[in-house]
Amino acid sequence: MNTCFLWGLCLLSFSSCTTVRIGTEILSGRDRDRQITLPPLSWQDLGPIRYASGRISNPPLLFWAAAVNLEDPAIQVLVGPEPVEYGVVPSIKVSTFAESYNCIIAINANPFDRVSDQEGEARQLVGIAMAEGRLMADPAPRYGALLIDSDRRARIVSQKDLLLHDGAIDWGALEKVRFAVGGFFPVLHEGLAQGERKIRYPRSAVGVSRDGKTLYLLAVDGRLLDSIGTTEMETGQILADLGAWDGLLLDGGGSTSLVIQEKDGTRRVLNHPIHEGTLNRERAVATCLGFSISGSW
Repeated sequence: MNTCFLWGLCLLSFSSCTTVRIGTEILSGRDRDRQITLPPLSWQDLGPIRYASGRISNPPLLFWAAAVNLEDPAIQVLVGPEPVEYGVVPSIKVSTFAESYNCIIAINANPFDRVSDQEGEARQLVGIAMAEGRLMADPAPRYGALLIDSDRRARIVSQKDLLLHDGAIDWGALEKVRFAVGGFFPVLHEGLAQGERKIRYPRSAVGVSRDGKTLYLLAVDGRLLDSIGTTEMETGQILADLGAWDGLLLDGGGSTSLVIQEKDGTRRVLNHPIHEGTLNRERAVATCLGFSISGSW
């Protein structure tokens, strides 16, 4: 089932004039940023990690969010999979990554060169990736990145700031960095949502609290009538309402996947990925960002 047919089926299945009008605007390319107001969220605790889901009516959106307390010494940060060579990793689904790396929660991260749902294929990374202080791929100066330093503080920077004037890597700028993933564009800066691109997509994003101690993960469904995806500005608004001070888009669209481990040990994809027009078909991505918890919780 292709994406256009899925859209058409969804439009015929709902009778709300407002919803159909919104869908028609998007399909015709005449959409705009809207003011997002989050409903009260009911957070569930997974030790030092909390997660919640939410529904917004205008525009119609479904989203899932997690807050990670980086100060907690039980939290272990994970970036992977292991590269097959510099700048290249084997493709992996986020659910597989979470299982393989024993993650409590995991999300897709870096953009990459081509898409499929086949695992184990070579994926050329777009942007920086670091694990345990080891650089896996070069910065992409056009985009932003999430960095987690040795003091367990997170920050969002331009990848251009990680390069010298001649394009060489600025190792001094990476001296304290233990983990990093590249994304696309910043959508939240010092508490203010930003972004010029008004195209709606399923979104994966990360946000960082003002003190850098809390990391927010966000997945927004898209390409469905009950969740049409967010613009860049709207993604930033959601991150700000969650408590973030700065925020960054990760790879999105059909790559968006947020996976948790329940208290009974089972893992599930919280959102509804759509790969090549098929609902709940998870894409094999490049890097993933995950978190495990040492000890019992």
